[in-house]
Amino acid sequence: MGRVLQGARGAIAFMTLLPLGGSLNAASLVVIPLTGLIVGSVAFVGFWLGDRSGSTLVGAVVALIVDAALTRGLHYDAVADTADGLAGFVTRERRLAIMDEPTVGAFAVVALMVVVLVRVAAWSSMTFPAFVIGFFVLSRALMALAMMWFPLAKESSMAQVFASQRRRSIIWALIAEALIAIVVMALLATTLVVVAIVFGVGCGFGVLAFAVRRLGGITGDVVGAVGLVAESGMLLAAAVIRVHG
Repeated sequence: MGRVLQGARGAIAFMTLLPLGGSLNAASLVVIPLTGLIVGSVAFVGFWLGDRSGSTLVGAVVALIVDAALTRGLHYDAVADTADGLAGFVTRERRLAIMDEPTVGAFAVVALMVVVLVRVAAWSSMTFPAFVIGFFVLSRALMALAMMWFPLAKESSMAQVFASQRRRSIIWALIAEALIAIVVMALLATTLVVVAIVFGVGCGFGVLAFAVRRLGGITGDVVGAVGLVAESGMLLAAAVIRVHG
């Protein structure tokens, strides 16, 4: 039990700015999707508070700030690094080196602008309904599953910490968490939410496939980018369905 609690605390401390200590182990992988409940719920509250100003746009911006702050910008940084690394015509080794550099290139700026605009537009157009919190859970389940299924592009990647814990029981636990989140969202909203999920997961897998092709595997940055892109894709599709459905 002590090891499980250490892993749970480690996952929350890694995925959020909450200083809970702990350490990363097999249990951390199962808890990673649940950290989406924390981030999504706090972002939901942030939207509600901002929306009290009378503007859903203000609410969406506050939700974005809360999301980025609570995760220490971890996944936004991953999108920037991944965009710079995968773009351009350079060698595999150079791509990995670019992703480790602290500088930000044009591709990173464009990618971040797209992600931010999509999220703000989606949240403001559908007033951040509660079922959207499930997207935060699903995106993190996808991140954890990516680390279970795909090879590493380099041994020094942060993803190695989790990839070393590959077990069939963990994969099934992650799939179960994802399915529960989908069922709850369908009950809270409509079965059309599945269309949004499929679209978002497709976007995430698109990034994943492109990264594996160009890098020969995944890195911590790629995993973070896959999660945020998938989450943003779900938000965009859900907003379109909600507005025109």
